Formats: sequence, structure tokens, C-alpha cells
Amino acid sequence: MKTLGGIWLDRRQSTTLQDQLSRQIKELIQRRDLKPREMLPSTRELATQLKLSRNTVVYAYERLISEGYAESRARSGVFICSLVALPRRSREPDAPKRAKRLDDEISSPSRALRTPVPFRPCQPDVTLFPLPLWNRLRGRVLRQHGQQLLHYQASCVAGLPALRQSLARYLTASRGVHCDWRQIVITSGSQQALYLLADLIVPRYGKSVYMEDPGYLGARLAWQNAGATILPGALDEHGLKLPASDIKGLSLIYTTPSRQFPTGVSLSLGRRLAILDYAVRNKTWVIEDDYDAEFRYNSAPLPSLQSLDANDRVIYVGTFSKVLYPSLRLGYVVVPPSLFDAFRKIKHLIDDHGPLIDQATLAMFLESGAFHSHIRRCRKAYAERQALFLELFRNSGLPLEFRDTDGGMNLVGWLPSGSDDYKLSSRLRSGGLDIPSISSFSLHRRDPGLVFGFTAFHPKRIKSAYEETARLIAQAV
Repeated sequence: MKTLGGIWLDRRQSTTLQDQLSRQIKELIQRRDLKPREMLPSTRELATQLKLSRNTVVYAYERLISEGYAESRARSGVFICSLVALPRRSREPDAPKRAKRLDDEISSPSRALRTPVPFRPCQPDVTLFPLPLWNRLRGRVLRQHGQQLLHYQASCVAGLPALRQSLARYLTASRGVHCDWRQIVITSGSQQALYLLADLIVPRYGKSVYMEDPGYLGARLAWQNAGATILPGALDEHGLKLPASDIKGLSLIYTTPSRQFPTGVSLSLGRRLAILDYAVRNKTWVIEDDYDAEFRYNSAPLPSLQSLDANDRVIYVGTFSKVLYPSLRLGYVVVPPSLFDAFRKIKHLIDDHGPLIDQATLAMFLESGAFHSHIRRCRKAYAERQALFLELFRNSGLPLEFRDTDGGMNLVGWLPSGSDDYKLSSRLRSGGLDIPSISSFSLHRRDPGLVFGFTAFHPKRIKSAYEETARLIAQAV
């Protein structure tokens, strides 16, 4: 166990003491002053050392555990998570000044609302969204239903029935999903869905989770928060590879089969069938995260993995954040019948229901055909932007290779073996760009690369950002 040196708390700041404490412990981890598996001081000891209430330390530790930096072991204490292996950060000797600078940056009114920075992944172009039409439909919904949508509605824990029915029809027609509308639960985005599923499945069905590596960080943190051990699954040109043998205590397999995040590879039919067979043999759940399946530019969207499932082992998760706009905060889960009641009860603990006015508006948006028109508009614009992006970078002479370019909101520029993609990403960030590295999504070292998003940026913006990106990469390689 190590005494935490260098912690400095400012009671004059608007930021709470527990936020300051958790942030500074994270910085110690990121600088490797605290190493994986190292034990943190007890809450009582640290509270005495820093002259804090014990609850403040308890809440700070809970924050670290929920974000995947630490893990609690029964009757042993709190330890730095064994999976944390972050690149070393440079030291800044004056912690108070650094904390104040961060606080000023976060609280600055000019930074409160921002548009995405090129080439940030997974960002839709919200300027394509038909906001005037949405507002007209919203007004129509309020005229039709009035005050009923303003009350608590305990019967809508799983979501507004009208939206669930419209969504079931859409998923059946467009994704081949087999479900009754009563199996659908509306959530506040896919992240809440993953959090609830982790809370439901991991404690009851086993502590091991098999997921794609590299893969979605939000899913990994949800599993870790539920106490799971992450088993990273390698990828090849066919998508996620299955475990070499059956794994005892494997509760779930997490996959993004239509377009793997972040690499973009699609899961082949052979692998899909093999995963379903594995799930049935081992009584393992499969979570299919279908986050941007609507955006294929040269062919029709692939059928969902759930459409092949004859044994109710696949849990289908989707979101409207990528196809409409992120702040709508509406996602959904198609829950197998055997899990539905338990999932609904856990959802009820989080909230009685989501925003009913938005749900009713979205139901009308789907039924009116406006949703399909919007998807077609976005698909056309994004295809043009992807073509421009690829033309610019493929003719640049930069050591970037782009594969799996048939759709999606992101593209990976693969770098030569041995490249430090994390360092290059940091250099781009210092130049005002947001292009994460493949390493930042990986548990095991994989081929290096950069993850580019292009959908949120108009062609002129793509061209101007390309010039700065190419200049910085050329200087670094």
C-alpha cells in the first residue's frame, strides 16, 4: 500500500472535493506514480491524511471504480485496476496551477457548447437533421396528447408503447430483427443500455466477458463496473475470432458485427453462425451493438446477427444518437423474453421512464416516413464525404492504409508496423485535431493506426482539416 503524495485540494474551487480527489488520483495513475494492482490507502486512512470526511473519500473511490481505474476486492481493499496500462504523461510540478487551469477551462462559457473537432469519430452532421419538421411533429404530439405526456407514467418504464411499436416495425423491415414490440425497452442511449445489461448479466451468469479488441471503451467500462473480467478477442478480416476453447463462467460476448468499432470490418456469415453456436452450447449471452448499421454506401445494410438467432441468445442494442442527433439521448434494447422482466425491473431503478414528449415525437417521425428520408439524405452526404476524404488521403503520400471502406462513420488509417500511434494522436491533438489512436481502444498491443471520423464535417471543412492533418503527420513520420 502506498501513501498518496502530491494530492492538493482547494476548498475555494467550485469543483467538489471528491471530484478533485478522484481526478488527481487518476493523474497519478496516468503518470504511473500508481501502478496496476497497487493497493490504495484505506478510506479512513486517506480521510485522516487529507483532513476530509470519510464519505468524500468513499465517493471518490467509487468514481475511480466506476470509470475502470480501480477495483474493489472483498475484505482486501481498493486496488489500481490490473488492466490500466496508460502511456506515461509528462509531469507538471505545480499541481494547484494545473488544477485551476483545468477548472477554468471546463467552466469557461465559451467552451460550454462546442461543435466536433476534425476528425472526431462517431459524430453525425446535425445540420442535416430536419429540425423544423421535428418541431412541427412535436407540436402535433402536444396538441393530440396534451398534459398526459407531462405526468409520471409508471406504465412506460419500458418506453412509450407507440414508439416501441413503430421501432419494432422499422427493425423488422430494415434489420431483419425478430421481435414483438413488447420485447423492446427504450433507454437514454446505448450506453445506459450496456450499463443495465452489465448489471443484470455479469453477477448472475458469470464474471468473464469476451469482447472485441480493439473495441468500444464505453462497453468495456460497463463490464468492469459490474465486476467482470475482460477477455480480449482478436480480430481478422472476418471480424471477431472466437475463443480457442469453451470458457467456464463466460457470461456474454460483446460484438459490433455490422461494422466493428473502431476497425470497420464486418463480421462474416461463418463467424456469425459460429458465435451463435458457441452461445447456445455454453449458455452465453451475445450483445449485438448495431451502432451505425444504416450507413453502408455501396450496398444494402447487412442483416442483423439477431435475425439469425433461433434460440433467443442475442440481445440487440441500438441508438438514435448516430442517425438523428446525440443530445436526443434515446436508445433501445431488444430483450429476449427470459430476461425481459428482470431487465425492466433494473431499468425502473434508474428512472420511471424517459422523456415522453421526445418519444412520442420520434414515434410520429418514424411513422410519417421522415426517418427514412433523413437516413437517405445522410447516407448520400456521408458517402460523398467519405469519397472526398479517401481521395485526399490516398493521394497524399502519407503512410496511411485505408481498408474496409464500404460504409460507416469512421475510417482507420493503418500505420506502418512499429509506429507510435498514441504519440502521433497526441501531436495531432496539440494541433487542434481530434484523431484517436487504435491503441487507445486496445487492451493488447495491436497494429498501429488512427481513427478518423468524417461524417460531421462539410466538404470544405474536410479539405481544410486535411491540410493541417497531413502537415502534422508528415512532420512526425
